[in-house]
Amino acid sequence: MGHEEAFVKAFIASAQRARWIHFLALPKRRQEILSRLNRHLPYVSELGTEVSGDQDFPAGLEQLLKARGAGPTCHVMVDGLKADGRELPLAQALNEICLHRGGAILSCLPGRLAYYKPESPAPGILLERLPS
Repeated sequence: MGHEEAFVKAFIASAQRARWIHFLALPKRRQEILSRLNRHLPYVSELGTEVSGDQDFPAGLEQLLKARGAGPTCHVMVDGLKADGRELPLAQALNEICLHRGGAILSCLPGRLAYYKPESPAPGILLERLPS
């Protein structure tokens, strides 16, 4: 299972999961899902924690994610950037999405750790599912 499917199965509300998995896999429908990142991600609220303002910038986020087990790279899902669908170094991905006004998801550990950046100026959300 890839980053995107693992992310959806772990963090997206059950009523939306099948649609998200299907649409992310189809180039013509992917944009429809990515544009939703700008407004609202239907994530499981118990798994999300708002990132405080003093940590919601690239260096602070990198430190926070690495402290929770993130490795040197992450998978990017973003509306409006060429980085979408790519595996990038964590620091580079954070710099790109923090400068971008639109919504984005960085999947750091498939199905276990991700960061959701809604459209600016809303605060970011750390999504974490502890291993069982």
